[in-house]
This record gives sequence, structure tokens and C-alpha cells, in this order.
Amino acid sequence: MGLTGEGFLVLVIMGVLLLPLLTLLLWNRIPGPKVVKIGSRLSMILLSQTVAVLLAALCINNTYQLYNSWSDLMGDNGSTGSIQAATPQTTQSVTLGAKTDTRAGTQLPNAKLFSPLTGVQNTYQVQIKGSESKVVGTVLVWLPPQYFEAAYAHTKFPVIQLLSGSPGTPGTWLGGMQAPSLLENDVNEGMAHPFILVSASINVDGRHDPDCSNIPGGPQVATWLATDVRNLVETSYRVSADRDGWGLMGYSEGGLCAAKLALQYSDEYAAAVSISGDDHPDGDLLKPGTAAYDENSPLWLLQHKPPVDEALLLTGTQQDSDVAQEAAAMVRAAHNPTTVATLISARGGHNIGVWKSVEPQSFEWLSQHLEAPSTSTYSALSEMLGGVTG
Repeated sequence: MGLTGEGFLVLVIMGVLLLPLLTLLLWNRIPGPKVVKIGSRLSMILLSQTVAVLLAALCINNTYQLYNSWSDLMGDNGSTGSIQAATPQTTQSVTLGAKTDTRAGTQLPNAKLFSPLTGVQNTYQVQIKGSESKVVGTVLVWLPPQYFEAAYAHTKFPVIQLLSGSPGTPGTWLGGMQAPSLLENDVNEGMAHPFILVSASINVDGRHDPDCSNIPGGPQVATWLATDVRNLVETSYRVSADRDGWGLMGYSEGGLCAAKLALQYSDEYAAAVSISGDDHPDGDLLKPGTAAYDENSPLWLLQHKPPVDEALLLTGTQQDSDVAQEAAAMVRAAHNPTTVATLISARGGHNIGVWKSVEPQSFEWLSQHLEAPSTSTYSALSEMLGGVTG
């Protein structure tokens, strides 16, 4: 009987209704000594309460599709499969203007703004007000061990901006998602580059969900993430100033954000990973049928805007709502030079276990599409991975 099937739900509902009645019926009919009667009555009360709690948990799970099967609940989702190579449609060639970056200097004046984050090694935090967006939010930066080694004293590192879900905080990527340790494992196995990880607030309006977008008359969250946060990091740490050195990765709503920001700001980012993300906004500020809604929908951007030089990886499962179907729609809508690859597993719901399972492959894929740290060691690794050399 499936975890989210109607049969199991009906069975639990019947238990919630019948067990209290059965308890009342048997209350004074239990044979045996007093201690047996008391124990039996307590057991029946406990069973009734347990089934009631189970019904509440089941309703929450079915509403938010956290777990879609018993194996998913137990963390046994099988293999995540392999990434399906992007096969974009052919379209007329598009000439992209060269980017002139004037922000990257030799000084790092804003490094002093950051303070160490307790509990996570090599992680630093700051709360700022964006000069362009006027958004107030937290920015966390994790530095790979190589950043502190003498051999890399003058090295500029590539960056991955990590985007949480909604609700969610920047710290989820460092705690529950365990991004630093998973990336380190990949690096130690020679499968990925050492990236600087940047996780900034996306839920900056406690009352509303802005979908990482510039809301007309509201918070300018896209500008906060793509301009203010990037400027802060570039003036605080030794990072690449080129688009080929910057990528995005997000889960759930953060996946939507990663895909659409990459398409909107293709001169800032070269690649993005959407983990279980939608192809359209689902917050309460962007209304379907409006221009703002369309222009913040990854699928609409692929279908209606000139193709940009961007690589996207879309991950998800066949059991997670419409994620797989929406990923397929984005693959069909992609035109050169945009490429859309997919990593779709058979089983799994909309939860942190599924999202963590694809992180290693996502870091490896990003290493193939972003430049390596500017050293001979990682230039050689980049060539082996088939990625962009620094």
C-alpha cells in the first residue's frame, strides 16, 4: 500500500474514527486484575493518539509532497541515474556582446565586514543592505581548504551561489544540505574543482514570497543576488570576475531561482543547477498573466527571449509533482547556444534527502562548465573534466 495512495489515507482516517469508539466500547469490559485493565486502557489511548498524529503527518506530507513512497521515507531512493546530455534545437546564430568588468580590483576592502560563523569551519557571515537593491539580508561564504594554502596565495577561485527554498535560510546549505563536505569529497576524489560557496538570503520579505525576482513596487531580490551579493563577494575574497567563474545552484524554490537568474543574467553566470525547481514562479507576488510573471519564468524565457550562452542542469524525480514534466518542457524549449541537461530519478519526493543525493553529480557537472581556479594544478584537472580552463 503506497505512502501517498488513497487506500492508506482512508485506512488511517478509519483508524482515527474507530479507535476512540473501540476504546469507549472496551473501557469497562477488559478482564483481568486492575493493573492489566489500566495498562490496556492506556495502550488504547496511546494507539488512538498515535493514529491521529499519523493522519496529521500524512496530510502534511501529501500536501507538500515531502515523501512519495515508503522507500523515499526510509531514505532508499535507489540510484540517481545519469545526466542526460543537452540536445538543444538549432536556431539562428546570436551575437553576444563582450562583457567589460570594471569591478574586479586588486584590493579586497570588504573582507573586514565578515566574521567567522560558529560551528562551520572556514565559513564567514555578514548582514548587509544592498547598495543597488536596498534589500537587507545575510550572506554566508564558505572557503575551500585550498584558499588558505600557500600554493594558492594568489589564486582566484570560481564561485557557486547557493539558493535555499522557501521557507529556508542561507544556513540550510551548510547544515542540512552539507554542501561543504560533499564538495570536499568530490574535490579529494578529483571529480570537482574547489569552489567558493556563497549562500545569501532569498526570503527577505517575511510576509511574501518574491521568487528571487525584482517585484514591481516591491523587493528587488534579483538585483540583490546578482549584483549586490556578487559585488560584495568580489570585493571581499579572491574570486574570479568572469562569468565563466560564476555558477548557481538551488533546491526547490531556489532551483527555480537558479535557472531563471542564469537566463536573466547570462553575462554574470555561465551555468546553473536547478534541484527539484519549477519552471514558473509560485509565490504570491508575481501573478500569472502579467509581464513580470512571464519574465521570471524559466520556461517562458527559453520560449520567448533570444537564446543566451548558458548551461542548465535540471534535476528531480518522476514522483515529485510536475518537476520531471517541466524539465522535459524546458529541454524542448532550449535553443543554441543555451543547453539544458537533465538528471531525473525514478523515485523520491520533495525533500532534503533527494536534494542531497544529487549534489555530488551537480558539483561535478558545474566543474565541467565553469573555469578552474587559476593555477596549473587545476587547469590540468579542468582539461580532464572537460571544463573551462581559467
